[in-house]
Order: sequence, then C-alpha cells, then structure tokens
Amino acid sequence: MRELTTFEIDAVSGAGWLKDGLASIGSQLGSAVWSAESSLLNIELPIIGKINLATFAPNLGKTVGETLGSNIGGSIESSLSSLPNLGGFFSKLFAN
Repeated sequence: MRELTTFEIDAVSGAGWLKDGLASIGSQLGSAVWSAESSLLNIELPIIGKINLATFAPNLGKTVGETLGSNIGGSIESSLSSLPNLGGFFSKLFAN
C-alpha cells in the first residue's frame, strides 16, 4: 500500500470539480517549471561538491503546483458558496 497524495485524498473525499481542476493544472505547471529550470538548481557544497536539487526532490514542482492550485480552487469554491443569494446554487454546482 502507498500513502495518498493531497490531490488523491480530495478526489475521494468529494472535493469540488473546480478545486480538482486547478490542482491538476497546478500540478502540470509546477512539474513543467521544475523540470525546465532544473539546470538552475545546482548548488556547490564545499565537501560534497556540486549537487542538483531536482535530483533530490524530483516531484517537488508537481507537489507545490498541485497544492497551490488546490488551495486557490478551494478558496474560490468556498467564497462563491458563501454568497448570500447564490451560495446554495454554487454549493450544488461545486458538489461541496
């Protein structure tokens, strides 16, 4: 068995489609930026020598992007769902 990611936990717990969609987009963008900029992530350490952060944390961009997208989507969903007259409509639309 493996541990579920935040995105997977939200997927089975009934998170809204907007939150899921933005988490997916954020995951893809974060992964693309992290892999594209991996050459800039070299650090020179005195004893060890040159190391690349992308080697030690290959999924960091994906995880950070997914978390940011999920938080933004969740904020949008909860803000729209809390509107006085339209909140019930948005709650049903986002499946909150």
